[in-house]
Amino acid sequence: MPRSAELKLIQMLQKRVHKRTKSYDRDVPKQVRVTDEAKEEAHEISRKQGKVQYLTRKLANRINKEGQAKINEENKR
Repeated sequence: MPRSAELKLIQMLQKRVHKRTKSYDRDVPKQVRVTDEAKEEAHEISRKQGKVQYLTRKLANRINKEGQAKINEENKR
């Protein structure tokens, strides 16, 4: 998958998480957030944010490795 497509996918996922977080903050009163249902929704939002973080780090690590390999190759010349 092209890097630009990966970045767009991550961006789309982050926008979804952000939208859902804003909706939760706006629509779920603080006194209701102690219910199991509200806690589960908050946990699901957190889990999805963790997935975005994981994908972002995975891509960044790959980019860094590719860049380092390129530098190493240039230094051999």
